[in-house]
Amino acid sequence: MHQIPLQSFPDVVNQEILRIMTPSEIFLASMTSEKTMKLIKRNIYKVDEVGVKISTQGGEIRAAVYIKVKGKTLNVVGMDFEEKGQVLDGFVDWKVINGYQWISTRHQIQSIHSFVCDIFNIDASNLSVKFSSDICHSFFDIGTIKKCTITDVELESSKSIELFNEQENMNLLIVERSREVVECGNKDYYQDVPTVIHRNTQTRVNWFLTRFQGQHGLLENCFLTGFYVKAFLKFWSENKMSNLVSIIAYQSVERLFDYEKVLQVLEERVRSSEGNILKALRVEKPSKKRIYPYKSIIAQEHQFEADTFDCDGGYDVVRNSDGKRATIKISRDYFMFFFWL
Repeated sequence: MHQIPLQSFPDVVNQEILRIMTPSEIFLASMTSEKTMKLIKRNIYKVDEVGVKISTQGGEIRAAVYIKVKGKTLNVVGMDFEEKGQVLDGFVDWKVINGYQWISTRHQIQSIHSFVCDIFNIDASNLSVKFSSDICHSFFDIGTIKKCTITDVELESSKSIELFNEQENMNLLIVERSREVVECGNKDYYQDVPTVIHRNTQTRVNWFLTRFQGQHGLLENCFLTGFYVKAFLKFWSENKMSNLVSIIAYQSVERLFDYEKVLQVLEERVRSSEGNILKALRVEKPSKKRIYPYKSIIAQEHQFEADTFDCDGGYDVVRNSDGKRATIKISRDYFMFFFWL
């Protein structure tokens, strides 16, 4: 068969070829020569993320390096390991169990991740990690994980405490909904993560509304109650949640939200009544239409309805102590808080 080198084609042709190739084929091609690597880097399509997904079953561990393109996740290369003892270096490549000396699992995973990042022109320091079951945090150096995805079951495990203690530079936590029955605790070990997406919040919404010290939260399947929403407004009015920029909480279809109790309190403050629990706030009903300029990285992970940030009809709460302003949107289906920077 006659072979035609990629270097002989113009860039526009190579770009189309790379779009047709699978990520695994691109990965393998990049290792054939330095010239091919440079050609690929020059013509490769834009990816949003390069990450590592860790899954475990019994004593077997699989690490898959993936790319994310326009919301779609595609695996590039997978590595399988077998557990030998309880220490990190006890994991060896299953293909070389014959007693050969082998570099640590941690180094293997990080080296392959960095190589794939180089192929797709992504900064390897923006490390994204998904733990589909057990949280194998020891596979990654302390302070290196920037985005982490875990399940709601693992959120309550002791390993999650270790994860947040070691990965203090994490700026995005995504808690996915599992198929298992979850006992919702009230632990506060992730209260300082700047941005949190929780797909199955349930009663944890009460913790978020009273103890969250991050900047942005997206909470789904919540069990919202008027009591905790009013407590949240009181805490914010007393400047106890000084980092907060936005919270978007969607109520579960399985629970009723007594939002009318919150509306009653807000309306009382609009009329400047005395004795209201929100005495540290001034509440207004702006007449002009406004769209909130939402800039959280959550927008890269979630598709919002078109009117989500339309503040028309919302309540403005103004903190008496410093004049800071936020908009409240509330209905039986959601509670939203937007701070105007």
